[in-house]
Amino acid sequence: MPTEIRLATRRSALALYQARRVAEWLLAVHDDVTIKFVEIDSTGDLDRVSPVAQLTQMGAFVRSVQAAVLDGRADAAVHSLKDLPTAQADGLVLAAFPERATPWDALVGARLADLPNGAVVGTGSPRRIAQLGALRPDLRMQELRGNVDTRLGKVAEGEVDAAVLAEAGLVRLEHFDAISEVLSLDVMVPAPGQGVLAVETRVDGLIRDLVEAIGKPDLTPLVESERSLLAETGAGCRSALGALAQWDGGRIQMDAFVEDEHGTRRTRVTGDHPDEVVAAARKELGL
Repeated sequence: MPTEIRLATRRSALALYQARRVAEWLLAVHDDVTIKFVEIDSTGDLDRVSPVAQLTQMGAFVRSVQAAVLDGRADAAVHSLKDLPTAQADGLVLAAFPERATPWDALVGARLADLPNGAVVGTGSPRRIAQLGALRPDLRMQELRGNVDTRLGKVAEGEVDAAVLAEAGLVRLEHFDAISEVLSLDVMVPAPGQGVLAVETRVDGLIRDLVEAIGKPDLTPLVESERSLLAETGAGCRSALGALAQWDGGRIQMDAFVEDEHGTRRTRVTGDHPDEVVAAARKELGL
């Protein structure tokens, strides 16, 4: 029997692109489904005043989209994983991680070494501020709101000298020419889940089974490692934390960074299971 899958998504160009990609994957593996998009204005999109970091911690960019699934307006929600709080919403499950694009942060407007003393860099992320500040304490950081195109416009108009954005978003929207420098792992550890798409469904029902078919099993342990470190330390609420897990010869290798009241630390740990990796990272970072 043909099945309609209603995908809830924010209205931004990037969110709609991501929803279309998920639709393509679903149609590729299920020949009897149709897709409908349910566009949502999230609280985070409507709030033009609060800092982005605060809104992300509150789940302001995802709660309205999740609500559409819970109240029956949609069957699944498409998210940028880094926007999702680690506490799972009651009644919902992360059914699939279909893709991790490039996980890195990128500078637009200028390369880091070319920024003059005292240059203004647009970012409200404590993680980015901490790591850039460690390398270039002369830089001044300024909160930068808006979608990808809005932020690029603020750089072009000279409101800031440069800005830090996720490379994945720039690549997905084909803003390749805007990238001045991709910040390597030695310079900046990404946010947990950065570059990962997540599809959330209700816990029970046919739609969960259909969505699970587009997931990448090899990606799940890496995502679990990064998000478990964030969840177990509570770092998102009190400090700047970065984590990137990758496969290394069949084992999980995770780079992690934290800045809190005890200072700045970073480490690289390896293990066979997310729990082992997270335990090792917490020990090395003193969390």
